[in-house]
Amino acid sequence: MNLNTLETSSWVRESVYQSSPIRTAFRPDRLDRGPNELFNLLPGEVLDLVLQSLKGSHLNRNSESCATCMMRDLCSAALCSRRLYKHARVALYEDIQLVGSDSAAHKKKFKQNQGNRMTMLRRTLRTNPNIASLVRSLKVPHPEPPLNWSVSKGMLWLEQYEDQVATLIMACPKLERLSGPTPNYDHSFKKIFHALSTRRSLKDMTWIIDPASTPVQQQGGQRTDSPSKQRGQSGPSMLEPSQGDAFLDSHRNWSSLTNLSILCQPGATLAPYRLLSKTLTYLPSLQHLHLCNLPPNAFNDNNLLSLPPLKSLILSRIVGITSNGLTSFATRSNTSHLQRLELRNTPLTSLPALARIFSYLPALKYFYLAQSFPPVMPETDSFALWMMPYLASSTIVKLHWDITSHPTTTNEADDILARSIEAGGFPALTTLRTPNDPEGRFQALCRPVDHIILPNDRFQRLNAMGGIPASGSFSAPSSPISPIHKSATTMSLPSTIYATPLPGTDLHAARLAAQSRLEAAHNAPRFRFTIAADDGLAQTLGTVGFIGTLGSKISYHLLPDDGATDEQGGLVDVADMVGDGGEALSGSREGCTGRWNQKEGEVADKKEKEKWWHTERGRWQRIEAV
Repeated sequence: MNLNTLETSSWVRESVYQSSPIRTAFRPDRLDRGPNELFNLLPGEVLDLVLQSLKGSHLNRNSESCATCMMRDLCSAALCSRRLYKHARVALYEDIQLVGSDSAAHKKKFKQNQGNRMTMLRRTLRTNPNIASLVRSLKVPHPEPPLNWSVSKGMLWLEQYEDQVATLIMACPKLERLSGPTPNYDHSFKKIFHALSTRRSLKDMTWIIDPASTPVQQQGGQRTDSPSKQRGQSGPSMLEPSQGDAFLDSHRNWSSLTNLSILCQPGATLAPYRLLSKTLTYLPSLQHLHLCNLPPNAFNDNNLLSLPPLKSLILSRIVGITSNGLTSFATRSNTSHLQRLELRNTPLTSLPALARIFSYLPALKYFYLAQSFPPVMPETDSFALWMMPYLASSTIVKLHWDITSHPTTTNEADDILARSIEAGGFPALTTLRTPNDPEGRFQALCRPVDHIILPNDRFQRLNAMGGIPASGSFSAPSSPISPIHKSATTMSLPSTIYATPLPGTDLHAARLAAQSRLEAAHNAPRFRFTIAADDGLAQTLGTVGFIGTLGSKISYHLLPDDGATDEQGGLVDVADMVGDGGEALSGSREGCTGRWNQKEGEVADKKEKEKWWHTERGRWQRIEAV
């Protein structure tokens, strides 16, 4: 390319730039600019970003606003211009949040205590299919019993509420997520589950499985309970074939499902174990799987090895799998994209198995381990501990490690992990959360900080369950299991690990303990230096001590995940995902009435106050495990 060609191409680009409509419209010397000319030239993506920012300002966790104020502002934005109306309508209906109680005016108009907003929304969606096709996420309000309701009157009102939600789901042809109270599934027909099974675009589903209670007829003419109730003392038995087929059929249309969470209540099951494996074959887009409290006859090593390729896997209180099964799972080729693995009260008994998991998962970034006993090292492999790091992963960026069996001393697994981190076994690690760190081994490996506790931690009541002593003067709670020797196997573990486990280490107590260690280190100078004056006098000074490693990029993190609590160890469980999420106005929790943006002072009149006021409603937040 010669010089003339370069000059020509440069001139062409400059000519196109000078004659572009956007530059022409924004020229400062133009006086014949028409109304809304600049606004009409803005790309639609810019308007979408403005509206998304408006929604975020209302729905952020630290915001004083709520979903009602957000929808009101989006309606006002839609009335500004025809061009903005199209984008504001999408922002309003793609994520509908009906939070809290209905207003008194709606209750009086429709003559019912609940469901008035859902009725009006269903009417709008049915009469306007274009709007109905915009709905992607739907949050329904928490059910409220009638004012004159009592337990003796039954739960007919709750069934009517679920049926009303089902009709609203049927009015959303492209629904991807249903948030709010999740009804329990007892293997009987319910309209709400049938409605969800027909949504082909559904991407998120949470199952709360109850024991099957359908009576069956025997040959002698006597009615007996289902097999689950007959053998409730020995554990849940297999489902009837019709019940398994009904659960399987619910997943046939969910080819777009990406998130699946299943929680089995005590006595419930999804046996035989092939049922869950066959169910997952209908979900080709599944990426995140969360299983909680499934009995051994519903999920075992065979199910673990038959899982499809996933990005995240959370196993909570799954006692049917073994360390050998976890090792075999990690070596499979379809786990090459697994980025998150959480093992909560799942019997991981072998430390070599954990080392293989780290080495065989090339994309693992987040690893969580929380259980009441430490994984052990066989005596035959003790020589390997001389070669550090024994545990190593070049990809893990966040590590949660909570072994609750040793509240006063460092167990062997903690020591091996700390030595592995110190030896550079986790070069990408940036966040470390070890609530049970009685000797501060992990705290000493992280970046030094000035303080760890939150401003109100010292004024909160210490939780006796799962607490950590801040020093040796505190009495240590008894271990939930007997000590495990190096020759222990899965079959020789105490039976208490198969019972309901204790909650994880309290993060509030962990922060207090870490702060106590930090304050104790302040009294011991870390460095000493001598200052010599011109007259020959010398003075020795010491700098304040600290805990940590200078230059370390690891952050000592003792805060819970979004939606979790300190008492549960900071981990989000299925029960948290289906909870109220801040919607209920209980205790000292205050809601939003819309008066946060009204004028204050002498210029504020009665009309100004009534303009912004609405029924008090909670600030709901969506809780996700991933």
